[in-house]
Amino acid sequence: MKGLDERFAAELRASRWLDGAPAVVVAVSGGMDSMTLLHLVRFGDAHPRASIHAAHVDHRMREGSGADAEFVADVCNEWGVRCHLRRASAPVTSEAEGRELRYRFLEEVGSGLGPGAVTMTAHTADDQAETVLFRAARGSGPRGLAGIHPRRSPKLVRPLLAFGRSEIEAYAASRGVPFREDPTNRDTRWTRNRLRHEILPALEEAVPGAVGALATLADSSRFDAEALDELVDGWIDAHAHANASAPGALSLDRETLGALSDAVLTAVLRRAVARLGGEAGRGATGVLVRFVRTARSGRRVD
Repeated sequence: MKGLDERFAAELRASRWLDGAPAVVVAVSGGMDSMTLLHLVRFGDAHPRASIHAAHVDHRMREGSGADAEFVADVCNEWGVRCHLRRASAPVTSEAEGRELRYRFLEEVGSGLGPGAVTMTAHTADDQAETVLFRAARGSGPRGLAGIHPRRSPKLVRPLLAFGRSEIEAYAASRGVPFREDPTNRDTRWTRNRLRHEILPALEEAVPGAVGALATLADSSRFDAEALDELVDGWIDAHAHANASAPGALSLDRETLGALSDAVLTAVLRRAVARLGGEAGRGATGVLVRFVRTARSGRRVD
């Protein structure tokens, strides 16, 4: 079996994510996954022609976070990688706030390196499994079960999603990849950490191969969702009418909509809302379906 280095390089070549990219930005926390990703890009068989950069955000969520930033900067200097650092103006108070700050900084760094610069994050197959399990527990449908997408946008990709954490651990150990352990990653008061350290290991013990199966479920759910979007887009394009008084709006005949089954009508309405820049959850979609079925002419719903 080929090593992680060779398979990672093959993944990049097959995806063509770096074709023509002037620069690649690796999001680096200082942890094992992201340091291994940076090592693979810098020293592995992929050999990107793009300039290599690292981006690190000090969230100030705990004592010692500044030392993580110094560690990342020192390793980048040793490896000949330009390091971009951002320190939060005030301590971040939630995972969501930290995630928003990171992605905003990554977009800023990438934009500053010219059109076509590609950003990489170090999400793994285990991260995918955790995400799918969490969303399943919350009752997500097929779109939610698609989990973490390999490509968030044309400029942000996740090349380690095909690889498990055990492979990454083995590579890091064999190559002597330096990294820092964030003590908060062991705090099982956080949902993600409890899934990682307690729930998923127990599930894997009870059902060997469960982690890989959850990652596969994400792939199949994503393909199903993309196929459904393509088919529904075709239906909408074929049945939508131009509306001179509301440019950019989607005008659909109620009788035509009413002839659809609830399942197809739900898919059409959700997709129509998405195309207009919104998002219809289960409750909102139910309101829309009832509106199509029962509302009198001239009525409206926001």
